[in-house]
Amino acid sequence: MDVQPLSPVGEAAVSRFAELVFAHLGRTDQRRWARAYLQGLLAVPGRKSLANMAAGLATGPAAATVSLSLQQFINGSPWDWRPARRVLAELAAGPRAVRAWTAALVVVPRRGDQVVGVHRRFDPATGRTVKCQAASGLFVATDRDAVPVDWALLLDPSWTDDPQRRARARIPGDVGPRSAGELLVGMVDRLAAHHPVAPLVVGLDAAEDPVRLAAALAHRSVPYLLEVRGGQAVRPVLQATTGRHGRVHQEAVSAESLFPRRRPRTAADPQPVLRGTPVLPPGAAGAAPGAACGAVHRLWAQCDGDDGGQQRYWLTDLAEDAPVVLGLLDATSATRGTVDRLGADFGLLDFSGRSFTGWHHHMTLVSAAYALGRDLAVRGGGTSGSALRDSA
Repeated sequence: MDVQPLSPVGEAAVSRFAELVFAHLGRTDQRRWARAYLQGLLAVPGRKSLANMAAGLATGPAAATVSLSLQQFINGSPWDWRPARRVLAELAAGPRAVRAWTAALVVVPRRGDQVVGVHRRFDPATGRTVKCQAASGLFVATDRDAVPVDWALLLDPSWTDDPQRRARARIPGDVGPRSAGELLVGMVDRLAAHHPVAPLVVGLDAAEDPVRLAAALAHRSVPYLLEVRGGQAVRPVLQATTGRHGRVHQEAVSAESLFPRRRPRTAADPQPVLRGTPVLPPGAAGAAPGAACGAVHRLWAQCDGDDGGQQRYWLTDLAEDAPVVLGLLDATSATRGTVDRLGADFGLLDFSGRSFTGWHHHMTLVSAAYALGRDLAVRGGGTSGSALRDSA
């Protein structure tokens, strides 16, 4: 197998980065195999299977030994992945300001039934029901990109309600069937426990029930920008011109009805990228139309740029203007780009183990490889951020 090795500078960066992110691992051999797995994810081209990475890290009979050791480290060893993810979240922004937290749903088609978490579900990207693994990811977005900092695997009752399957996959007793939105709230709680809260931008694929998700985030004082469907019921708010009330609300209508398609554009009449209107918070109890209202949200319509083209709808409790919202929406594009790169270059799609803990170990190392790889690319083989330089 033709493997392009890391440069000496790259190998040194991997070693320092592994020592920093996986310092909580109690044994020297665990930290050594974390470093080896990282190097395999970064240096081995193509599919990041254990056999391929082992062949890239060793030759001859030694490759089989390396493969077994990597297998034990990922799928057999019970090490805790959460401290490593906390370090990744600290390194994600570096000296840059955090623009937002973002979320993504990753659907990985699978053929067999033995890989942990495999079940049938609707895939929004293809519009089909597929047999797959599905995971919810949380990312820290800056003006440069979006870095994955936490993951949660979606498990349906075929896994959580089957004692034999639970035991074989080593699924913890407190893990049950939860929606992507519920898993996302748990990840937000973990991130907020250690970092300043940033606006959370969530597309439709990661929020099956945006109204319920909005309520959970509001309860936690996490500002949000959530995509909703065109048929989502909202209560528009109007500025009163007479009477005592400054603002009144109308009957509930669909989101899309508030933003009729514009006539075809002309050079003298360009179509705006965003249009917004005030609405009541989602799920707010309806007073009689015309009554005064309290807190006000905003609904934004985002056009794809084509005349009469498709619009996406975003609900937010942020009192920001269109340029700020556009900046936040750019973070969703950065997140999609990161997910694509994770799949193409860093092994996101390549876990085939049966262990719940093994999946979390693999995803943690995939995230670490991305965080280091982006800095190696930017710095031309240099180290990864000031914290990594300080640890050298």
